[in-house]
Amino acid sequence: MSNRTGLGSALPATGIEEAYERFAPLAEKYWGPDLHNGYWYDSEDDSSLEDASRRLTEFVTDKLGVGPGDRVLDLGCGNGRPAVSAGLRTGADVTGIDVNRRALREAATHASASGVSHYVSFEYADALNPPFRPGAFDAVMSLESSPHFELAELLPSMARLLRPGGRLVLEAPFARVPASERLRHRTAEYYELIQAVSLDTLQRHVELANAAGLSPVEFVDITENTMPTWPRALRRLRDGWDEIERVLGAELAERAIATVSAWRELPEVGIMILTLRRDEVLFPS
Repeated sequence: MSNRTGLGSALPATGIEEAYERFAPLAEKYWGPDLHNGYWYDSEDDSSLEDASRRLTEFVTDKLGVGPGDRVLDLGCGNGRPAVSAGLRTGADVTGIDVNRRALREAATHASASGVSHYVSFEYADALNPPFRPGAFDAVMSLESSPHFELAELLPSMARLLRPGGRLVLEAPFARVPASERLRHRTAEYYELIQAVSLDTLQRHVELANAAGLSPVEFVDITENTMPTWPRALRRLRDGWDEIERVLGAELAERAIATVSAWRELPEVGIMILTLRRDEVLFPS
């Protein structure tokens, strides 16, 4: 049996963009602008969603191993918050890529307002066919973007962009068990909702990374640390329910809430930070 869920092939950019356009404005307002998991230290940690999300961005950023003069790619940068945070924290030049034009405009505005637009920039680009030369980056980071791609396609694309010794840091869901019909069924609705296609085991990540010329450096299971994200977000969403229902419609709004709730309760799915290192030989250009 395969170690992946077999949810489908890579989606066209329009599918991902449409999903983002539908949900992101409300999520930014009620969830918080970073649009990714938060990180809490323990059950006594009462940090806000915003602070916990910022902490997770910093956790990922620190694993890049970069500083001033280095170049970083933010894969699936969205509205640019993590990219700007990474630039401010490390002093590295950061380029964010995404397929959502509205998000990219917001990202550029945020970089300008933060005073970093001279070294944090954004481009419309397909991660599987990026417009950069081989070895152009010292590090690549991805916060919850990799599920939108087949890993067998994404990892070689990102490996090609890294200099020898450069790092790829993925913060992403992973399957804690091998693929089964039950897991496929239980994840399908959520993946359709967010227009994602892949959910792979750690073993599968490592196998495909090795095939792409990437060696594992560190695996951190942050499932328990991210668990408070959804309950806190759900309370906020319920507080703003009149607007959410008006924008999405009652049926879609309730289905979205139920789908995400079911997803977050799956014991077969964890959240990880996986750090990979580019081997010393670059792919031929």
